[in-house]
Amino acid sequence: MDKIKILLSLLFAVGLVFAIQPAEGWNVGAIGKYTQTGQANVTTEGGNVTNLNLSSNISTEKWAGYWGNVSGGIVLSPGASMFYTWAWNPSDGGEVCAVAAPSGFAWSTLQAIAGSVIDGAWGFDPLETDSGQNTFTSLCNVDIAGQTVIGSDGTTTGGGTFETCLIGDGGGIAKNHVAFCVNITQAGNLFNGLTGDYELMAATNETAGTTEMHYFWLELD
Repeated sequence: MDKIKILLSLLFAVGLVFAIQPAEGWNVGAIGKYTQTGQANVTTEGGNVTNLNLSSNISTEKWAGYWGNVSGGIVLSPGASMFYTWAWNPSDGGEVCAVAAPSGFAWSTLQAIAGSVIDGAWGFDPLETDSGQNTFTSLCNVDIAGQTVIGSDGTTTGGGTFETCLIGDGGGIAKNHVAFCVNITQAGNLFNGLTGDYELMAATNETAGTTEMHYFWLELD
């Protein structure tokens, strides 16, 4: 009887291990921020009245974008030595998620959240054009960590293939209770005309010159 209890305890413990895990071995490529190509100027003199129509793109301070490819495998292993490996490729699907905290996000209690939660957690003015509620204006569904989240707020980025979906864990309005997730799609259209497996937006500290650290998670289907 004791052996049966031990076996059942082990099976229960294994069942609590979610498929989504911290990402490892990532190579960071190009990093860039939008800068203006030139400054409008007019040469004039006293007495002149000039019709001047202005246009400009202004870089946001609230958001960061990530894109790239995903590789890996599903393994049975105690560590570096592989007991067994299942081949995986992006066509099998999965999710990439980013959380602006090293720990604290509870993958066992996922729920749909609104873009306004981002404004509360990061201190954004909800009335500004690039606020959370004005950015995440569509509805998205995602299957992650063995749970289906329906009707959360999402937004589609420049390539048109990928939709970043907001996920909460029910822990309140704070950075460590928000995950930015996107489905893995093999050779999806990226914002720059190339193809890749994911394209993701995540909120950042909007104070100029202040950085934000995002921690990445992967689920391979």
